[in-house]
Amino acid sequence: MRGRAALSATVGLVVIGVVSAHAGGKTAFAGNGDFRVGPDIEPGTYRTTGNTAGSCHWERARDAGDGLGSLIAQGDVTGTAVVTISAEDTYFRTSGCGDWKKTG
Repeated sequence: MRGRAALSATVGLVVIGVVSAHAGGKTAFAGNGDFRVGPDIEPGTYRTTGNTAGSCHWERARDAGDGLGSLIAQGDVTGTAVVTISAEDTYFRTSGCGDWKKTG
């Protein structure tokens, strides 16, 4: 019976953690991908733990193009990064990063 109670308590904690992580809406997104600001991710400030084995690259863009005229800002980091995505941004691109968590 002890094993069953311990398992139930552990499962309950995991479920509570998952629910609270998503309760406020779009609070996190993957470290690889192209995301449309508005439909895919909310404007705001996000943090990632980056990538200790290589580079974490991110870009804020005004459109879907890949040219320099599309870029608003970009960065390459090893370790933690904090980026503020504006409501005026159209796309946020990220590669080689850990998951992004909304901080503000």
